[in-house]
Amino acid sequence: MKRKSNKQEPIPEPEHLTEAERVAGERAKLLFTTLRNEAFSPTEKDALWNQVEETISRRKQRSFNTFWIAAAASVTLLLLAGVGYLVFYEDSARVMQDVAAKAKEIPEETRLILADERAVSLRKDHSSVVYKDNGALIQVDSSSTIGQQVAGDQQFNTLIVPYGKRSVLTLSDGTRIWLNSGSKLVYPSHFGKGQREVYLEGQAYFSVTHAENAPFYVHTKDMEVKVLGTEFDVSAYDDDPYTATVLTKGSVELTTQRQALFGSKKTKITPGTRAVFDQERAALQTQQVDVREYVSWKDGYLELNSAPLAEILKKLSRYYRVDIELKQPKLAGVTFRGSLELQEDIRKTLEGISLTTGLIYKQEPNERRYVLEESTIKP
Repeated sequence: MKRKSNKQEPIPEPEHLTEAERVAGERAKLLFTTLRNEAFSPTEKDALWNQVEETISRRKQRSFNTFWIAAAASVTLLLLAGVGYLVFYEDSARVMQDVAAKAKEIPEETRLILADERAVSLRKDHSSVVYKDNGALIQVDSSSTIGQQVAGDQQFNTLIVPYGKRSVLTLSDGTRIWLNSGSKLVYPSHFGKGQREVYLEGQAYFSVTHAENAPFYVHTKDMEVKVLGTEFDVSAYDDDPYTATVLTKGSVELTTQRQALFGSKKTKITPGTRAVFDQERAALQTQQVDVREYVSWKDGYLELNSAPLAEILKKLSRYYRVDIELKQPKLAGVTFRGSLELQEDIRKTLEGISLTTGLIYKQEPNERRYVLEESTIKP
C-alpha cells in the first residue's frame, strides 16, 4: 500500500480505556512523535509508514489502544530487527562525534583536551602522547607527565593536530596511532572491559594491540572499522568527498550507512585492499593497491604510484599548512611515480618536485603561499 500523504488523519480516542491501555497508547504516540523528529529521508519515512498502514488495515475494527499498540509494534520490530539504528539509543560513536563537534577551534599548536576540559599544548611539529597506568598518567613529548581521573563514568579525551603538525598517540592498551595533519581524534580516557572505541576526523594510521574479547572500533562520520588487532589507515577529511580505509595487515570489517533506516552494510577486506566510501553515491568500492602509497606519510615520505599532481599538492598543503596553486590547470591530471621525501622545509620538497617534473615554483609575498608552473625557458 503506498502512502498518499505526509499528514495522517487523527484517531479518535474511545471514551472507556483502562489505565494500562491509556499508558500504552500514550507511549506509542510518543514513539511516533520521536520518529517524526528524526532525520530520516523521505523514502525511509514513506517505507516506514507503509509498514504501519499494512498493520492498521489488518486491525481496523479494533479499539484505539489496540491500534496504537499494533502500530507501535510494527515500528519497533522494524527498528529492532537490524534494519536501522534505534532512535532512542545514543551509542558511544554519537557521543564521541558530539565531543568532536564541540572542539571547533583549530589551534596553531597540537592540543590535548582532557575530560575535565584542561587543554595541554604540544609545541613540537612531531609530538607524542603516551597513556600509562590505565590512562591515569599521560606523558607528553617525553618531557612532562600529567594526571587525570579515570574512575566513574566514561570520559573522553580529544587530540587535535592542526595542519603542518603530526602526532603519535599510544593508548592505555598499547595501541599506537599516527595522526596526520589536520586531524582530530576523540577517545576514552581509559578503556572499559571489552570496549575499545575511538572517533576520527582527518587521517590516522592504527597499529592496534590484539585483544580477543575486546574488538577495536574506529568511527568516522561515514564508516565504522572493526578489528581485533591489526594495522590500517583511515582517511576521513571533511573536505574530501569520500572516506577510505587501507589495510596493511590482518583483516577488518567495515560498516557503512550505519544510520540508514533499512540496514547498514558490512564488508570485510584483506591486506592490500583499499575501500572507498563515496559520500555522494553512498557506495563502497574496493580495490587492490600498493599500500605504501597511502601509509608512507607516517614515515616522512610520499610513495607515488601514478598519483595526479593535484592530489600530491593537496597532501603537501595539509602536511605543511600552506597554499599551493597550479598556474596551469592542465597540469592537475599529470601523474608521477617515485618517492617524495617530506623535508622539514616545504621549499626543499618543492625543489624535489621541480627537479623531477621540470616545473618551477615561486613563493608569493604571503610566505605561506606558493605557485607551481611550467618553466618559460625552453631547452
